[in-house]
Amino acid sequence: MTFIDPEDLELATLRALTGFAGRRVVEIGTGDGRLAWALAAEAAQWLALEPDPDELGAAREQAANRPAPVRLLAGDARALALPAGQFDLAFFTWSLC
Repeated sequence: MTFIDPEDLELATLRALTGFAGRRVVEIGTGDGRLAWALAAEAAQWLALEPDPDELGAAREQAANRPAPVRLLAGDARALALPAGQFDLAFFTWSLC
């Protein structure tokens, strides 16, 4: 029986759904940054938004140990005024559930 790592499967599925390479990405609801760390290295820019202070704190703790440049920002995407054309892709994983 072959073991399939659910995290690897999730990342492969996300990459199959869209390309991150060279794109300017805003991630809505990054949580602890788990997906941001895995995908941001492919992107030109990655802005990760998170309204929950505990989750954002966990992401910030991990940021120092991660080579991918991820800008972490506290906030709710509904309340932010992001300029039109600033990002190529809005990434909201809960929309995939």
